[in-house]
Amino acid sequence: MKPHEAYQRLVRWSKEITTIENIIGLLRWDQSCYMPPKGYKHRAEQISFLTMEKHQRLRDDRIEEWLEKAEEAFHGDDPHSPERANIREWRRWFLKARKVPLEIAKEIARVTSEANHIWEKARKENNWKLFEPYLEQIFSLKTEEAEALGYREDPYDPLLDEFEPDFSSKDFDGILKILLPTLKELLERILENPVKIDSSCLYRHFPIPLQERFGLLVAKKLGYDFDAGRLDITTHPFTVSISPEDVRVTTRYREDDFSLSFFAVVHEVGHALYDQGLTKDYWGTPAGMAVSLGIHESQSRFWENMVAKSYAFWKFWYPSLLQYFPILTDVPLETFWKALNRVQPSLVRIQADELTYPFHIAIRYEIERYALKKDLKVSDIPNYWSEKMEYYLGLKPSSFVEGPLQDIHWSVGLIGYFPTYLLGNIYAAQFLSRMQRDLGGDIDKFIETGLFGIILGWLREHIHQKGSRFLPKELLEDVTKSPPDPSFFVKYLKDRLGSIYNL
Repeated sequence: MKPHEAYQRLVRWSKEITTIENIIGLLRWDQSCYMPPKGYKHRAEQISFLTMEKHQRLRDDRIEEWLEKAEEAFHGDDPHSPERANIREWRRWFLKARKVPLEIAKEIARVTSEANHIWEKARKENNWKLFEPYLEQIFSLKTEEAEALGYREDPYDPLLDEFEPDFSSKDFDGILKILLPTLKELLERILENPVKIDSSCLYRHFPIPLQERFGLLVAKKLGYDFDAGRLDITTHPFTVSISPEDVRVTTRYREDDFSLSFFAVVHEVGHALYDQGLTKDYWGTPAGMAVSLGIHESQSRFWENMVAKSYAFWKFWYPSLLQYFPILTDVPLETFWKALNRVQPSLVRIQADELTYPFHIAIRYEIERYALKKDLKVSDIPNYWSEKMEYYLGLKPSSFVEGPLQDIHWSVGLIGYFPTYLLGNIYAAQFLSRMQRDLGGDIDKFIETGLFGIILGWLREHIHQKGSRFLPKELLEDVTKSPPDPSFFVKYLKDRLGSIYNL
């Protein structure tokens, strides 16, 4: 077999795997948005079957030979070329799949599909005991997966690596060690500050049909292509990429809370803009895929917080908002903007302000690590959660929905995912700093005039179109000339909050 022929076989193999993943994504989207309640058991079997099909392809004995041959064809190329990047990532896929037994992969798919349905029911009933046995199974299975994958220091590492390649718990611990004390100090200064922000204007009556129309308007203006996507309602907002021309977002609504849905829409649109901006010619191969969840999250947090919570953003959008919601006509623009950026410790992660959000991630990260090591029983998670929430933010949940039932992640087996949210904030601040330099200073001049295409264009060029040609740390170095550095995020927060709280 000739080297280039081997490479083309790998491309076809990669596209088959991607197609299976896309079908699973479509099934999960339907399960969350439209599937009738009684369908969940058969859906679990469907997803389990497809997952096994994918896993069997990943373990194909022929792949090792193809990889060795393909490497001969591109050995001297730039290591960040599409072909070299593909071969690097394909080898990662193959080696990981060979380590995890088929029965474990199948059982994880089956249990998590069923657990997701049970989690939704448990949330509605505020019933932790209903979900607890499923979570015990999930942590047990993920521990088996970590052992099969292997690790040097911590069983958390191979699971984190799945979402953030080449990033370890030691790396993340180093970030938390620097970041949390600094944020705790800043939080105390704000809570003791005589400046108090009134956010009551955000909790008036906002009819859901109007919220939907306004969200659609903003999403289109930011660059989201609705001919290649759609917006639906679900319990927990998410984005799913079904194909290069089908990237869907979801949200949830409350008539008495404007920010809940609006910022969920902008957050998910940030994810979708990344997926819609990947190079379509490379679809089905790593060069046409997002590099990591941390980089993905940097895109959603960038649009949600750094753009959509800026004063410049609302200077552009506030007149339109008042047309949709005349109930705000008595609220000055500055009052509304400050309300959106109010620092107030809260119990729910997705409602947390930017300053307190990292503490929510730290709690989940600690629970996952201890549960994997069996240093924390699943039955003790609610109490541990409550203790840590009081320690970090001075609050205690009054229900399981305000505690460990609030997130979808554990129910679908995403152990190791939560750190990527905080990494996304850190990466976004670094990207913002570099973008400011490249675009000639403050990007507010583009935001306040609605020139979001200029900002999106920069992201397309420097991040989206590079796919997985760089590992996350390499991409950060390539774009910002710096490794992951929480100081950029701290500076961003101090600048934003300093102007609001007169710090």
